[in-house]
Amino acid sequence: MKRLILFLLFLTVFFLNETFNVSDKLQPFFYRITFPFLKLRATVQEVILRFQNRIYPGDVYLGTKSVGNLFFVTGKGEGFFYILGEAEEGAIVLDPLEKRFLGIVVEKGPISKVMRVFSEDFVEKVRVENDRESVVGVVKGERVPRLSVIEDIDVTGWKVYFESEKWNVAFKEYLFIGTVAGRDEEYFLLNVTRDVPDRVIVIGVVE
Repeated sequence: MKRLILFLLFLTVFFLNETFNVSDKLQPFFYRITFPFLKLRATVQEVILRFQNRIYPGDVYLGTKSVGNLFFVTGKGEGFFYILGEAEEGAIVLDPLEKRFLGIVVEKGPISKVMRVFSEDFVEKVRVENDRESVVGVVKGERVPRLSVIEDIDVTGWKVYFESEKWNVAFKEYLFIGTVAGRDEEYFLLNVTRDVPDRVIVIGVVE
């Protein structure tokens, strides 16, 4: 009977989360209550992905040193998403399959919170480049992220990369944010993919 009750509770939590996005509305409180179920869900999802032949890479190495790990995504919102496991604040989160920058860890816990470029709190230095040159800029988070550059130059169509002195060389292609879609008065507007995969790579100090 206890197993049946636990199973029904798991199904209730799972379908509430998937159908009504309860996790995004209640945020940390919801996650702490449902942590054991999310762990089970991660295991089930791993089996499903293998049946679908969607195999993600394992830990990330530079030489023989591990610098990143895979984390399961548990919930998604407009400006944030959540990953199952503890990741240090400031760690960079990347898409292991599409090779792109997804966000920065802003809260560490059993469920860690990742801030995206769609959050109004996101303000970060970036590199903007084409085939011939590159300039430094700053991205301000919005529903449509905005870019400002120091130079008086039209960067429409250029690619935008998250600027990280530590990881620029080793993970340059993974730091891709999006492309410059056009200009709106003093700012440029970015075209950024909103999708978040089932698994993400966290680069940096990881526990």
